[in-house]
Amino acid sequence: MATNKKIWVFSLFLVLLITTGCGYQRGKNEPPTSAAFTATGTEGLVMTFTPEQPPVKVYTGGPLTFLVEVKNRGTTTVQSAMFYLSGYDATMLPITPNPFALQMPLEGKTQFNPEGGYTTVQMEAQNIVLPPEMPNYKPTFLLTACYPYKTYATPMVCIDPNPQDTVSDKACYVQKVIGTGSQGAPVAVESVESQATPRGMFFRIHIANVGGAGKGMAYDINALNSCPGSLTYNDINKIQYMVSLGSGEPVTCQPSNNEVRLVNGKATIFCQTPRSTQGQAYQTPLRIELVYGYKNSISKQVEIENLDFGRA
Repeated sequence: MATNKKIWVFSLFLVLLITTGCGYQRGKNEPPTSAAFTATGTEGLVMTFTPEQPPVKVYTGGPLTFLVEVKNRGTTTVQSAMFYLSGYDATMLPITPNPFALQMPLEGKTQFNPEGGYTTVQMEAQNIVLPPEMPNYKPTFLLTACYPYKTYATPMVCIDPNPQDTVSDKACYVQKVIGTGSQGAPVAVESVESQATPRGMFFRIHIANVGGAGKGMAYDINALNSCPGSLTYNDINKIQYMVSLGSGEPVTCQPSNNEVRLVNGKATIFCQTPRSTQGQAYQTPLRIELVYGYKNSISKQVEIENLDFGRA
């Protein structure tokens, strides 16, 4: 009996070992599964003052340090960006470096980095000195980021070369309005209207500045060096665009110079394509690319108490 019991225990152990090993092998040989990622969101670069950097109150004779966290919450990698600190008298507070230049590209959100890139901006006045007749100084510091950004949208559209044919079966049907959601950028393609005619397809592409809480401003990509203080009316709210069909059918759009201006934060691009050479209805992506500069700001008031007040 003892021998039989030992054989039974050994057999059970062997079965468990084989089962575990086979299970491990199956897991090892399975193809890797990729992480799900969808380009969503309405922000580009997001800035936050770190706690107590600067504090709400500082004193003369000591430093004034600004340490700001910068995160890329969109899907475009920012190759260059400038950060400008304003709102204070620079003759009294020599804060450097100002402006601050991005030190390296800041990656956008991706499948493998869903949080986006992260960096910090640091500016400092080493030794605060105020005129002896000033008891304190309470400026509101404004930090503005200026950077290039892009929006990509690829809504699927139905191209129907024979819309008058209501008898035949079709692989797809033209939708009057196609919602697109957000694309991980502060300027978004909100929706696309499509219409099929015997002469071709018509599209109305609706875009908007959706830049998150507080909303920044879009401006002409060619005016990056004018941001923030030298932008003119001709620069602001100007978006460059490119539109094409995945099938390669020609697309012509209005405004014809591939630039559109946001009015009250919104704009519409009108596009058309001639009657498709393909005989049947089919689906294809409508590729939309928007290129622009963008600026957004954060602010904080700091009180500077003069320890040398009245000692003149």
